[in-house]
Amino acid sequence: MHRGILFFALVVCWPAGGIIAADAIDAELKQSSDDHMREELGVNPITAPSIQEILKQLELFRPVPIDLIESAKRDATFNNRLQTAMHFGSLVADGFMLTLAERPKDVQEVGKSLIRQARALGVGERLTKRSKSLLEFSDKGDWIGMRQELVRTQQDVETSMLELRDEEMAHMISLGGWLRGFQLGANSTAGSYTPNKARVLANVEILDYFLDRLSTLHPRLKKTEFVKTLTGRLKGIRNLIAENQGRVLAPDQIAKIRDLANEAEAGAVAKVDEDGNFEMPKR
Repeated sequence: MHRGILFFALVVCWPAGGIIAADAIDAELKQSSDDHMREELGVNPITAPSIQEILKQLELFRPVPIDLIESAKRDATFNNRLQTAMHFGSLVADGFMLTLAERPKDVQEVGKSLIRQARALGVGERLTKRSKSLLEFSDKGDWIGMRQELVRTQQDVETSMLELRDEEMAHMISLGGWLRGFQLGANSTAGSYTPNKARVLANVEILDYFLDRLSTLHPRLKKTEFVKTLTGRLKGIRNLIAENQGRVLAPDQIAKIRDLANEAEAGAVAKVDEDGNFEMPKR
């Protein structure tokens, strides 16, 4: 069920004389260093769900709830890195779903928004090449290529977070992608119910994982209204699913999960003040 958040490809080139190329040795050393860093920070194949696997599950959720995606503020800005990280992840999920709906222009817009959000996280320089590749894939109508590039984009930013020893934000990027994908999947299932969709949504293990990640945040963050509210809403989803373990969720239960997911995502993007309390809407 679980894999590592980050995947690194290592290509070893053998010259004619049979001596390993210098760049291959450097790559192997970097891989070893990355593995050690991820293990030290608690990011390993046992503890962390793969964003690639999370997004791949979204392929089941058709028709895509386009109205919900279009209503999102792609270039929303936040006064804290936690929400910025979650928003980055949610954009990746939106982009993935837009490839399923075959909306290349919208995918391009999401790609531009990802660059802006990555810059807000302080790691935008790594995504220039990814953004160009995403545009090229969209121009060709290469949906699989676009999905793979979106996964690599998220992996690049998570890698950057880990290199900065900012594992909290790496986990929040993954949480943001999962929560948005879950919300879109729940809305798709509520609108066009199938037992297979319901089974994919009923994953207590991944909810437990992200709830555990929230519980390991800095004590100051855990005390904020934002984190307490988000945690409470995720627990509400988890409890509803857990009550029905071993049974396929019925349409009325899916409708409840959809509503809870909508509330959780709304809270994730709501404006908060510097103390992490929700701002009152202006009249």
